[in-house]
Amino acid sequence: MRETNEYFKGILNQILDSYAIIENLHNSPNDLDVLQIEVAKIMGLFKIIFRKLSKNNDSLQDFSKLHKIVGEYLENYDFSREINLLLKTFSEDQSRVKNIRLSVSKSLNDNELIEKIYSLSKKL
Repeated sequence: MRETNEYFKGILNQILDSYAIIENLHNSPNDLDVLQIEVAKIMGLFKIIFRKLSKNNDSLQDFSKLHKIVGEYLENYDFSREINLLLKTFSEDQSRVKNIRLSVSKSLNDNELIEKIYSLSKKL
């Protein structure tokens, strides 16, 4: 169980690191590339969490809550198309970069996802 906890703690910390990067962007045109990379990382890590927890039926209560909210996020949010469109057309428009960054940030705060990830990473 300890190895599992360390594994998930590492993943959760990577998500928190990417979230911190997104939060600290300055809405410059180059930030759109960084945003694209960090969103892709977060989505990939969410998929890993969701798959691993789907296979592990005897997971802790905290992990089952995480499984549920990560599954909801994967089902309801995907910014890759919008970011790609902005990269091709409006990458120099700082207000559009800011709006997509804020949308990503807001989506990660829905259902207190980031807070739950942070508190679970501290417990592990």
